Amino acid sequence: MEFTKKIVETTEELFNTMIFLEVSADPPFAEGKQAIGCHVSAMIGLTGDFSAMLGIHCPETTGLAISGAMLGMEIEAIDADVKDALGEIANMLAGGLKERFAAEGLNLELAIPTAISGKSYTIASSTKNNRVIIPFNIEQGQFFVEMKYNLN
Repeated sequence: MEFTKKIVETTEELFNTMIFLEVSADPPFAEGKQAIGCHVSAMIGLTGDFSAMLGIHCPETTGLAISGAMLGMEIEAIDADVKDALGEIANMLAGGLKERFAAEGLNLELAIPTAISGKSYTIASSTKNNRVIIPFNIEQGQFFVEMKYNLN
């Protein structure tokens, strides 16, 4: 289903047109290389013709830069504004993927985004799920877009 290609295209389009940050993708992580050190994440569920959880994971400085660019202001600490901004980015990414899959005749519905932050947290799901993690780079650092999915 070309998950990686759709995630890269959707992320690049969103960052170029809505957040106004130049973004470039690195190759997806190889299976087994799954630990990413981040301080803020936003996730959103998708359901329908397949089930998925889409997440954006950022180290603190990158999350602040992305949120600040989106909101048009300087942000100095991870707060409710940062979590709201990243939740909205996760929502827009999921919406873009929904449109790309709809063009192939697949129907998806989106859940409500959720954001978390902290110095140490783990996000876990069933090992039966497929997983794609793509590193993206902006001038201020690296962030990750992850999709865990289960084909129905």
